Amino acid sequence: MAFRATSILRQKHQLRPAFELALRSSCLQLVLARWGLETASLMEMRENKPAPFDERKSRAVEAITTAVYESGLDDHMTPKEISMIEKPYQGWEYADYAYGDHWEAFGVLQWLLGRQHSIPPYHSSFDRARLFQGTGILPIDPSTVEKFVSPYMSLQTHHSVDEGQLQREVDAAEAWLWRARAQAILGLRDEIALAKSQEESQSQEDSPLESALREKRIPHALRKMAADMPKNIPLAAKRALAKGIISQTEGDDFSIAVEMKGAASGEPAKTMS
Repeated sequence: MAFRATSILRQKHQLRPAFELALRSSCLQLVLARWGLETASLMEMRENKPAPFDERKSRAVEAITTAVYESGLDDHMTPKEISMIEKPYQGWEYADYAYGDHWEAFGVLQWLLGRQHSIPPYHSSFDRARLFQGTGILPIDPSTVEKFVSPYMSLQTHHSVDEGQLQREVDAAEAWLWRARAQAILGLRDEIALAKSQEESQSQEDSPLESALREKRIPHALRKMAADMPKNIPLAAKRALAKGIISQTEGDDFSIAVEMKGAASGEPAKTMS
């Protein structure tokens, strides 16, 4: 099955030492704190609100930068992270805002370190406030970084999850990643069918189908994958359910849950994919 863990993941997991995970988590937290300030400023500008220089946020940015260097985290950050930290407030480039994609990685690191009890279901996300609270790190006080990392510095410190727990989460992530990619392939079927129809009605050296596939950088072999996907999804769902990777199916498909924000019951609603 396409959603099986790769050969590397199927081997015994070799996690980095706990102190390295703690250092990486600390780096992520400080850069994500900066990301929050920059994102708030960006949202104000997009809403056509005046965006005067905010002295309070500027001081918060300075505190984050100071915490990075006084705690020594600059030695553990990537060049890209250092570049983002050193830019002046409201000086981020468009590509820098993509750092917000690291929230889930930040949460998984905390789960491995025992600071989060579980990984949320695929349709939800880690609570960001709880993630920040979980480390106790305060940018205004650089010493809190050391207080968070120090308990993990011993080589005898073990991770808070066992290999079986980690493998289950890897399997679940692989399954839902496969299902998401399958949906993307399903979305190409109409485009491929249209291009094929045009190909049959025209006689050209470079057919519309080939042009469409090339323009979208779609491999030629993807046509068969798209054609077979409607029957592959039920097979994958059945196998995932049998192996306990997913808890239930809906019809012949994965049971897709949609989290309804502000619902009176607070329970997620389920709908077909």
